[in-house]
Amino acid sequence: MTDPMTGGVQPMDRPAGLRRWLPSDLNDPLLRSAYSLMLNAGAGAVIGLAYWTVTARVFDEKDVGVGLAILAAMRFLAAITSFGFVGTLARFIPESGRRTGRFVGGVYLAGAGLAVAGCLIFLLTLARWDGTYSLLSGWTAGVVFTVMVIVWSVSTLQDVVLTALRKAPWVPVANLVFWVVRFGVLAVCAFVLARSTGAAVSWAVFLAWIGPGLVVALCLNAIIFRRLIPEHARLTADSELPSPRRVGRFLAGDYAGSIFTLLFNYGVPVLVAAQVSKEMNAYYGLTITLGAMLEMLSYTMASSLTVEGAFDAARLAENCRRALRRTFLILTPLVIAAAALAPVGLLMFGDGYAQHATDLMRLIALAALPRAVVELYLGALRALRRAGMIVFVQFAMAAMAIGGSQLLLPSHGITGVGMAILGSQTVTALAVLPSLRRIATGRSGSPEPARLHPPDHPDGVEA
Repeated sequence: MTDPMTGGVQPMDRPAGLRRWLPSDLNDPLLRSAYSLMLNAGAGAVIGLAYWTVTARVFDEKDVGVGLAILAAMRFLAAITSFGFVGTLARFIPESGRRTGRFVGGVYLAGAGLAVAGCLIFLLTLARWDGTYSLLSGWTAGVVFTVMVIVWSVSTLQDVVLTALRKAPWVPVANLVFWVVRFGVLAVCAFVLARSTGAAVSWAVFLAWIGPGLVVALCLNAIIFRRLIPEHARLTADSELPSPRRVGRFLAGDYAGSIFTLLFNYGVPVLVAAQVSKEMNAYYGLTITLGAMLEMLSYTMASSLTVEGAFDAARLAENCRRALRRTFLILTPLVIAAAALAPVGLLMFGDGYAQHATDLMRLIALAALPRAVVELYLGALRALRRAGMIVFVQFAMAAMAIGGSQLLLPSHGITGVGMAILGSQTVTALAVLPSLRRIATGRSGSPEPARLHPPDHPDGVEA
């Protein structure tokens, strides 16, 4: 295969096929972690498709729409209060040494504290959302919602911690358990509430999705703190976490940039939920959920690229090229299939989904390709600690997506939102492509010398 960045022929990509390059890939920390996270995303996509098919068939569209609106608010609040720590965890855990436990614990506490503050602000402003989130009124509902936001926040961070510890294979295992328990809860809710409608069903849709995460998060983090972090601390005992000032400076820039991405990813669904009917929000929310599963493939590769860039900065250009090749090799056929089969796939959820969301599904699927370019670029920037550029790229993409959605939603409905998302991601990808090429060819400036050489590096200890 010809390298899209260098024009050269890469030995591992010659037409020998999957059997030739997969074994070597699994011995490479970059690709092993990425494949583990992709397996998690792929399995989640398949199981999630089944989950939402059952949900859409069992419950009324209005109740599903309300439940999805609450889920969108929960995701938005959890993400906007915790996602900003993701890049910092991925970048600094590899060199945190004996302070890894304190570092991770401190980030968890900071994320949970911000989640509580964010929920308080949101719950005090429910009246401004035209009754969309009226089910969250009252102390009991507010406390349950806040706890679930914290659970989702920790669940977001724990996957990154596992990746940064080079233990990404734990992620699909944990999430498989999560899905099994989730299906069990859904089955119970469907049996108990089969003839019901209204608030009880909407709460069931919400709690069946997120509730099992509490049990999984408690069990998995017990393993992380008692076993995996101590092991990592021993292997990297000679490394030293940078000063709080350096970590804080990186965190400030990366967190600011993540806010813009989250306004794009999670804020738009919240705005749509407040402006369309409950039925139309069900069509939009479910389609966006499916599309996000495609985007997760490139995001997981970008996370792995950041981690390996922190472990060994000298190999960043090589790792970037491999990440690009593998991402598009896997993602492209999935995007084509999703776009071609959108009408048939959505029909499984019901006639209304196929009728109103087919064009949206196609647009969201196509948008995953330029989004892959952007995410891999951001992953490389985090490895290089270029927080200022991260902020700029994410701000530009979010501004175009939100502005375009607000402009096109009144005239083109939820399809207009898909047009805005595809347009914003394509423009951003074209803008960052020259810089990504320079990184992938080693012409982006000299990264910091590699300092960490864990024993599982595929090439042994570098000189």
